[in-house]
Amino acid sequence: SAPPKWIFKAFTSTHVFLYRLSKGKMGRTMIGFPVLLLTTTGRKSGLQRTTPVVYIRDGDSYLIAASAGGAERHPIWFLNLQNKPEANIEVEGKISKVEVEIASDSERARLYERFKAQGDNFVKYEQNTKRPIPVIRLKPALG
Repeated sequence: SAPPKWIFKAFTSTHVFLYRLSKGKMGRTMIGFPVLLLTTTGRKSGLQRTTPVVYIRDGDSYLIAASAGGAERHPIWFLNLQNKPEANIEVEGKISKVEVEIASDSERARLYERFKAQGDNFVKYEQNTKRPIPVIRLKPALG
């Protein structure tokens, strides 16, 4: 069974703290992937929420997968992005505003293959859930 939520929250808070303190030198990778900090606006609270998320570069964009470790529910940050498709990311100490594009079904399948090619854990996540795992493109915001 999954660990209690407080353990996940404590891990996330510590990861964000160390990442920011070191300008991305600590906590910059997880499971062999580079990590960025994703800040979304809570769809219920309206508060800013920051989560470490693994990514793949795609030109000037970042691809992230809403895998939630293969859970049956989407991660909260993804629900927040659906509600308000804009966010800030922090990569190695640099904060940027990004536009959010949730990949269409056909594009999602193609892009998720890139995650699976990078690590077996993404294969397992897909096997552990019935939901299609969304892939999100984070593009530099214009203006």
